[in-house]
Parts: sequence; structure tokens; C-alpha cells
Amino acid sequence: MTAEQIATMAVPATREEAVAALVEHDVAKWGEEEREASQRTRGDLSLGLALNALANIAELDATKNKALRKAANAALKNKSDRKVLAQGRD
Repeated sequence: MTAEQIATMAVPATREEAVAALVEHDVAKWGEEEREASQRTRGDLSLGLALNALANIAELDATKNKALRKAANAALKNKSDRKVLAQGRD
């Protein structure tokens, strides 16, 4: 999944869908051999952090997905997610 596809995608409804989209982006960028590593790295993300990562990918490509950013901000409600963001991770 490319950044352009992320910019136009519907907001994932579940954590699993958001993580799967991140994994597909990593595979598109780095190759199929990185799928397992991406699943390990991304697999523990909360819905909020996964949505935030997707929104960041679209924004870094200069193609914003406002609905995705809004959903990410709404989902980033718990202290552990905020702590991760404050530390500069995902």
C-alpha cells in the first residue's frame, strides 16, 4: 500500500485493519521479505497509534487524509499512547 493509497483510504474500523494497512505499506516500500518483521514491529500498536502512523505516512507524502487524522486524534485518548508519542515513537 503506497502513501497515495493511504491518503485516499477509508478509515480502518479496527486495530487489526489499521495494522494490516501499515504492514502492507511496509511491504510495498521494503519488499515482501520484510512482512514478518513489520508484523512483529507493528503488531502491538493500539488503534490510536496505528491510525496515527497511517495519518503520518499520508502527511509526509504531502497528501493529507483529514478523516484519518481526525480518527487518529480521537483514538489517542489513553495515557500509554500519549506517552509513546511524547517519546517520539510512531
